[in-house]
Amino acid sequence: MFVSTYEASLDSKGRVSVPASFRHALGGGQRVFIWPASDGSPCLEGGGEALMAAYRQTLTRMSPNDPARRAFMHAIFSRSADLKMDDTGRISLPRGLLQAAGIDGTLIFAGALDRFHIWEPARFAAFDAAMQDQLTDSQAALDAPFQAALAAGALGLDAGEAG
Repeated sequence: MFVSTYEASLDSKGRVSVPASFRHALGGGQRVFIWPASDGSPCLEGGGEALMAAYRQTLTRMSPNDPARRAFMHAIFSRSADLKMDDTGRISLPRGLLQAAGIDGTLIFAGALDRFHIWEPARFAAFDAAMQDQLTDSQAALDAPFQAALAAGALGLDAGEAG
């Protein structure tokens, strides 16, 4: 699982060290896949072989003629870079991907559960503020799933322990 936020810098050769916890979340794999975020966010999205396998499995279940399948395949598979980490955990981000995300030196790695994002710091700050506003407006969205999981015993708590 990819969690937390890390600031990093590109070296003179355009390489960046993938955060240690992200390398751990990749399960020891040396391959990292990076593409422009498919939701239109001004960042890069990435993950390891497990994420790509999940996308492959999901997309192969869709009709080959489905326009949504074609769009997702193009966004994720055609636009991605298949990168190999070196022995120190560095990857070389292609210039085109850096330009797409507006990154020219410093960047932010942000965990996103089964994937991560790479942001230009000012863009990340704006996104972070927008997400905080959204979170404030979305508190009720977690209530029903939380209560259902609690009732099913899926949280390992009894109803008296939940706050």
